[in-house]
Amino acid sequence: MVLTASCSASEPEKTDKSSVAAPAGSTGKPAEPPLTAEEAFGDLGAIDYCELLDVRALEETDATIDFMVPDFRHCLVGVDAPATTMTVMIGGLYDNAEEGNLPSEDEALSRSVHRQTFDTEAGCLRTLLFADEIGIQVFAQGLRGVEQVDMKELCRVADTVTDGVVEAAFSEETFPRTFGEGSLAELEACALLDDTAASDALDDDLVAHERVGGHGCTWGPPMGPSVELTFGVEMPVDLAEFSTKLEGRPTRVTGSELRCDVSTPHIPLAGGYPQEREILTVSATTFDPSACDVAEELAALVWPKLPEFRD
Repeated sequence: MVLTASCSASEPEKTDKSSVAAPAGSTGKPAEPPLTAEEAFGDLGAIDYCELLDVRALEETDATIDFMVPDFRHCLVGVDAPATTMTVMIGGLYDNAEEGNLPSEDEALSRSVHRQTFDTEAGCLRTLLFADEIGIQVFAQGLRGVEQVDMKELCRVADTVTDGVVEAAFSEETFPRTFGEGSLAELEACALLDDTAASDALDDDLVAHERVGGHGCTWGPPMGPSVELTFGVEMPVDLAEFSTKLEGRPTRVTGSELRCDVSTPHIPLAGGYPQEREILTVSATTFDPSACDVAEELAALVWPKLPEFRD
């Protein structure tokens, strides 16, 4: 499973949790139709994931929210709980028909929706899997650099956040995200790099595979040599890090002998985030020292197709 932060704290009227979390059964009423991810949240390419967070419920657990930053495919939330400081990711849509994830716990809710728990040493992972096999993730992990992480606290927060996502999914409301003018969201990620270029770079016959909800594209298998193109948000962004010039755009190259990321900054994130910027990254995984050569070669094809960089 792929694991990959401000939003209004005002909340719409909530539905009764007891009605949305109960297993489907015979009640004498007509059966409700299966619930798909798009029916639950609206356009999968423009979900405001931060609006899925039940702020009040989280604060009632004595946790406080340090920050919320919306990304293209998730919301990153900084949470200070009594025993642990953590980040919580809400989003990361995936297609379970392709990934075939096996949960450690599976709770059947109504309308063919499943609430799932996954065992992982990195943190606490919860998912909501809809009738169309599209899943949304909640992943809580200790803040980077924190020595002591209370896993029980992580999972308690993850469960509370997941409660809110469940309630939002069954609320019959949608949660649209508005992107700023000139945002990378206006571009089709898979159209920025053609299959032939990706295939030639890795000496293989590759076909573009769009991420669920868009804003990213992959060429190649998950565990093999591959190329990725992703839209993201970084906080904060130091433009001095993008000291390389590639096709006239500021560029940052980071990686190892196995994988390399070549990134370029775009416009500041809309909605009052002066320290955050949209970022486009071309990544190459080659499992040999050619990773950065491949990533830079492909980035040089992508950068000219982007809107002009604005400082």
